Amino acid sequence: MLCDDFYDSLKSVSDIGLVQLYRNGDQAAFQQLAMRYYLLLKKKAAAFACSIVESDDLLQEGLLGLHSAACTFSEDGRASFRTYAEVCIRNRLSSYVRRMNSRKSRINDNCAPIEEISGDVPSSPEHEPENAMISAEELDELEKYIRERLSKTEYSVMSLYIEGRTYEQISKALGISVKSCDNAMQRARKKIRDRI
Repeated sequence: MLCDDFYDSLKSVSDIGLVQLYRNGDQAAFQQLAMRYYLLLKKKAAAFACSIVESDDLLQEGLLGLHSAACTFSEDGRASFRTYAEVCIRNRLSSYVRRMNSRKSRINDNCAPIEEISGDVPSSPEHEPENAMISAEELDELEKYIRERLSKTEYSVMSLYIEGRTYEQISKALGISVKSCDNAMQRARKKIRDRI
């Protein structure tokens, strides 16, 4: 379980600052980055969900994509870290789904060794993904916090948004205006930012 000091000390650090701290051996910096990108990871995982892959597996693959982005990002001015991370996450999820599709006929052999699926992740011990991954318990805590702190409308809007719905689709599904959807999403994001 992460203590309040952890959140407070890294809360104001930029994404690039967290990347630099992580590259210098601060494992907590990657955990903070993963918490910060939680909604994006959930949204990307939902976009790739299908019958042959579990959503938890997709979330873990997305975290590996974020890890790869943290290890390989270069400040050359061509892209922000967020843009680069989105590409890495999307590519990782796409590769995973393709790999699972190709193994569909071998259901009993659908797990690959970490060495096989982590070819694009640097292998130095301090940057091993399992050393930096946010734990399932910490993600559960964040999800519990989100459920408790968000209003029913905020939670519904955020959940539908993560599933890939547009504000127009959400407004129709919930019977509220597009502006109300946007306001609810902004409030939800602020509450989540306050937590992480």
